[in-house]
Amino acid sequence: MAQSINTVAASADARHETLVGVSAALGAFVFWGISPLYFHAVAHVGPWQVVAHRIVWTVLLMVLLMALLGRLNHIMPVLRNRRFVLVLTCTTLIISVNWTIFVWAIEHGRLYEVSLGYFINPLVNVALGVVFLRERLRRWQTVAVLLALIGVGYQLAVLGTVPWVGLWLAITFAIYGMIRKTVRIDPLVGLFVETLLMLPLALTFLIWLTAAGLGDFGPASIGGGGWVISLLLVCSGIATGVPLVLFVTGAQRLPYTTIGLLQYLAPTLQFAIATLVLRETFDPQIFVTFGFIWLALVIFSTDAVHAYRRDSQAQTTPVAQ
Repeated sequence: MAQSINTVAASADARHETLVGVSAALGAFVFWGISPLYFHAVAHVGPWQVVAHRIVWTVLLMVLLMALLGRLNHIMPVLRNRRFVLVLTCTTLIISVNWTIFVWAIEHGRLYEVSLGYFINPLVNVALGVVFLRERLRRWQTVAVLLALIGVGYQLAVLGTVPWVGLWLAITFAIYGMIRKTVRIDPLVGLFVETLLMLPLALTFLIWLTAAGLGDFGPASIGGGGWVISLLLVCSGIATGVPLVLFVTGAQRLPYTTIGLLQYLAPTLQFAIATLVLRETFDPQIFVTFGFIWLALVIFSTDAVHAYRRDSQAQTTPVAQ
């Protein structure tokens, strides 16, 4: 009887953890999906100033979060480790480029390409794994990557352009993730150290803008938004830190395959916002590129689900003695 009660309790706890994980992951991807609306609201500030404010306010937010979570004592061991600092310096540079391209793209009406970049990000992850980690592609993974390449090649051949915004976003974020995997650092601590490394440059830039009368922070900002724009810039820390905390919460409680499928929600929302809210100009020919990418993702995701189920069955199947 006691064992049955314990089993039921464990099952209830597992369902609760899954519910928390799904809710948190959905929250993160919805947050990331609608974030272009926020960055569009501060687009006139310029990408460099937005990124600088994003760094400053993220540092302050992360200090508060880690204090609440009791992780402040995790910071100094990372800063004292030369390898950790070297790796995080590299990821700092890469994520800075990613953030700047993202903000620039929204400011210049290129949200479709942003959406494309985050759609193809999983495929770029796989390609980098083959090139740098010597991983082997499964058959359907190969088909998915080839379809994505055909989509990009079609745009180059027919339109004479390359979706460089989407490609750079996907490549920089994939490289960022691959490098971060080489060190075991708490994601929150890692983000804090990364933004901390960027803080001196960001503060110097903002102080120079203010001294030159070119800043957009404060009641006398050149943009004319006053405290409204200032408050929005302060919220850049929330736009950066909150979805990451939600993502980490979800990733700790859900299988990687589930997270992989949920992540497509963000670029889907970005695509919808570009179409329905921002009314960006969209060349119908680019639908062909998106069509190849979407077909590749269907194949890729289906293969990932089948592989996960196959591995799970193999782990639970008893081995004959």
